[in-house]
Amino acid sequence: MAVHNVTWNATSSGVGSTQAIEDAINWITGGLAEISKEKVKSYHGARMTMLCARIKQKKAAKQSISHLGPELLERLSQSADLDKRIDEQNNLHIRLRISSLVSGSIELSDGFGEQIKGRIKLEVYPGQDSVQNARDMLVAAAAKANAENLPKEFES
Repeated sequence: MAVHNVTWNATSSGVGSTQAIEDAINWITGGLAEISKEKVKSYHGARMTMLCARIKQKKAAKQSISHLGPELLERLSQSADLDKRIDEQNNLHIRLRISSLVSGSIELSDGFGEQIKGRIKLEVYPGQDSVQNARDMLVAAAAKANAENLPKEFES
């Protein structure tokens, strides 16, 4: 499982619950992320909070991926469009529904509603296939999630 780091980004509107989103991020990262918050104004002037969770250590990054759960990881590993989720810099992009996360369920986003955006920096060397590396990493993370019964129960 070759991963450099993991980053999750989310926004919380002025009427949203920033703490609930932060708790959900802590849950899906296994509490291994450093979470920073920044208050900003949206394009239209409304106040919002940007949350950024970073896991820079390779071991912790690999461990945190398993907290997404075996079902989601296996689904991603078998996805026919996995190559479309990987950019030129070998980042695997995942978007999850915030509304599901704050209620203790991990679901891929369908592109509508509020999302948390994940970026997994894959460790890919010349001659290696980034898609195959991503598949191998997802399969290994799913096996670890199964073995350790992850994710743990969500506590808000």
